Amino acid sequence: MKPTLPAHVFSLEPATVMRVLAGLRYLAVALVGLALLLMAVAGRTLPPALWALPVLLLAFNLVVVWRLRYAASPSPSPSALELVAHLVIDTLALFTLFWGLGGATNPFVSLFLVPVALAATILSIRDAIAVTLLAVAAYTALLLRYLARIHDPEAMVGFERHVIGMWINFLLAAALLCGFLLVLAAVLRARERELAGQRERLMRDDAVVSVATVAAGAAHALNTPLSTIAVAAESVSEHPDLPPDVHEDIAIIRSQTALCAAELRRLIVARDPRAQSVTPLSTYAEHLVADWQMRRPEIDLAETGRTALTAVPIRNDPALTQALANLLDNAADAAIAAGDQRLWLTWRCEQRLLELIIDDPGAGLETVADKNARPSRGMGLGLTLARASLARLDATLDFSASSYGGTRTRVRLPLEPLTPDDATGDAA
Repeated sequence: MKPTLPAHVFSLEPATVMRVLAGLRYLAVALVGLALLLMAVAGRTLPPALWALPVLLLAFNLVVVWRLRYAASPSPSPSALELVAHLVIDTLALFTLFWGLGGATNPFVSLFLVPVALAATILSIRDAIAVTLLAVAAYTALLLRYLARIHDPEAMVGFERHVIGMWINFLLAAALLCGFLLVLAAVLRARERELAGQRERLMRDDAVVSVATVAAGAAHALNTPLSTIAVAAESVSEHPDLPPDVHEDIAIIRSQTALCAAELRRLIVARDPRAQSVTPLSTYAEHLVADWQMRRPEIDLAETGRTALTAVPIRNDPALTQALANLLDNAADAAIAAGDQRLWLTWRCEQRLLELIIDDPGAGLETVADKNARPSRGMGLGLTLARASLARLDATLDFSASSYGGTRTRVRLPLEPLTPDDATGDAA
């Protein structure tokens, strides 16, 4: 787990804050360098330490950027203590700059407020107080130096420029603080959106767990009656005096009972991923369509692209199979509700991304402009379960208007990278 800053107005990773500080430091280096050049052009003699300051800050910033780039590798992630050190260095850099450029009379001396504000925003109370005391000490040292030179005539030169500079300083400080806080606010909003998405997923997962609990109970309760029906049907079928039509009915009962038993066994397999086989994608698609057509023989399903599917292996996940079958059922129900019995199914697979498109001639979307809107008919519990199953597999599900007059359902599924050993182990 990456270390985070102490609980405060914002809770951010130190690396994120260090990146923002590095950006502000680049801006400071550029402004200081420009100011020094302008003063040199104006004929003012500057101490060598001032020329070295932007160079040293730039070198330090390059080291920081290199440090952040490798923070996710064997190098440990930045700590809150590093942030304190960065703000201390920035405060000392300001002190050095003002010491050589007018001291306490420098119109930009209130820039000491910037590290103070940043510390108060991102650090703990103890660390923020430490940075504040350092800034106060630096400003105090400049003030004492000014008081020692109060009778020097040079100390009173250019007071008008000082007043104007104080106004410019206010604008600069306000812009820096506003920009920094806006960046932090944007990060906070992004985190809030992420948390909202997680809450939505948790609510959906809770609903799925409730359905799964009911399904498990129903499967357990149905096992005994199905066994009883199967035994009774077999016993009755052995009676010699039954008319032919009764034999046909019993055969139907036995086949439907066997189908129900197979569905119960599929529920058991779905609980254990180790029992899921690995099969070629083309074979998986063929079985999916064949099984679904067996359940929905009244639907005229036109397929495109299945024969071109590669031999990329796919895990035969019953949850995925059921999710796709639910989407086909919903499309079929929408078509029937519109007085049609046709569906169009398109398969595509490129670079381990499976795309499945279902077009129906139903009533269409409630709002065509909303690509994630729910179709107006045929979408109930099956859609909820399909969304949950597909989300678990990192797949996406969206709806749009179909060229056939109804709804286009599109599924994009990234295929899990499987090796021949996976297929061999599953087959065993």
